[in-house]
Amino acid sequence: MQAHRDEFIAKLVATTEAEISQLEHDEPLRGLLEASITENIVTSLHVVINRIDPGTVDAPASAVSYARRLAQRDVPLSALLRAYRLGHAQSLDLVLGEAVRLNLPDIAGTLITLVSLSSAYVDRVCDQIARVYEEERERWVGTRGVLRRHWVTQLLDNPRVDQRQAEAALGYRLSGSHLGVEGWLDGTAATTDPTAVFDRLASLLHTVLRAHGRPLLIHTDEAGVRIWLAVRPDCPVDADTVAAELADAALPVRVALGSVRPGLDGFRRSTRAAARAKALALSAGPTAPRAVAFARVAPVALLVDEPRELADFVSDTLGDLAVDDPRNEVLRETLRVFLATNRSYAATADHLTVHRNTVHYRVQRAVDHYRLDLDANAFDLHFALNVCRWHGGKVLRPKGK
Repeated sequence: MQAHRDEFIAKLVATTEAEISQLEHDEPLRGLLEASITENIVTSLHVVINRIDPGTVDAPASAVSYARRLAQRDVPLSALLRAYRLGHAQSLDLVLGEAVRLNLPDIAGTLITLVSLSSAYVDRVCDQIARVYEEERERWVGTRGVLRRHWVTQLLDNPRVDQRQAEAALGYRLSGSHLGVEGWLDGTAATTDPTAVFDRLASLLHTVLRAHGRPLLIHTDEAGVRIWLAVRPDCPVDADTVAAELADAALPVRVALGSVRPGLDGFRRSTRAAARAKALALSAGPTAPRAVAFARVAPVALLVDEPRELADFVSDTLGDLAVDDPRNEVLRETLRVFLATNRSYAATADHLTVHRNTVHYRVQRAVDHYRLDLDANAFDLHFALNVCRWHGGKVLRPKGK
């Protein structure tokens, strides 16, 4: 094999790049791939020729460096391990072919020894490389997370931030339009890998919203994340569509969607809008939709910090219908949907999945029993009912008071 070594290495480098798309690199990293393959072939031949115990051999330095670089570039470990399997298979093809061609007297014993030594070497090196990759990945993600949070904080709070430096550090362009998103784990679901869940969330939103470029993602804590997406200026932000996609993907998360805004100022404004929408969704509790869009709840979301004033407004507008009671809750929600659908009994019944006569009874009950005037006070009524829908117990009067 030594006579064909360089030719074999060149062929294996080309085959690896052609067969494993994640390992098609720029020139500096391609050089590291070639060095890794070269050192592995040289070392494995040395093991075979000299009958060295593979358990005493360490992975070549270039192979270790290559694994670390792949971890830093988000190339999956599976691609790297597949490259080792491919190299092992190609090497065995050549070695076994040569053994047969030489017509050795004990060809079976020779082949068994070759397979045993080479397999043990690959197992040993793959185990070391995998550990190096995982350690570097953990270190790199942690370091990069700190840097990302630093630069995002600068973008949001520093009026003199260096945008070009921030873009380079974050890998995210600030030109164009942005959509800020808050995501958090659903309290009713448990997950053992929040990082994987949030990565899937970013990918799903990128697809649904037809964003361009890579999403920008930072973890706010172990159960929450902020995501920014570069989108078209006219990108429709449909919370119902996003909620349906989350359900189909079985992702145990809830999201609050900001508003689409341009430039650095838009980046900041969309972030604030998403935070307002999240605060409103948390205020509503488990009954809130899985996805909330700021544009749809803006009037109520903007008042999320004024619970006492909202409670006074709700009580003045709804009277005793503002009492926190299960029956009242049914009447309030029916009346809210009724007003939102331009007083359509059919549309309200369809939305609430009840009979039209049930809607008629509830509306009349609310109007007659609580002396509400739908004609003279429709706007205030609808707004007060929406406040109840999102703020719940924070603005309702306890029963008996």
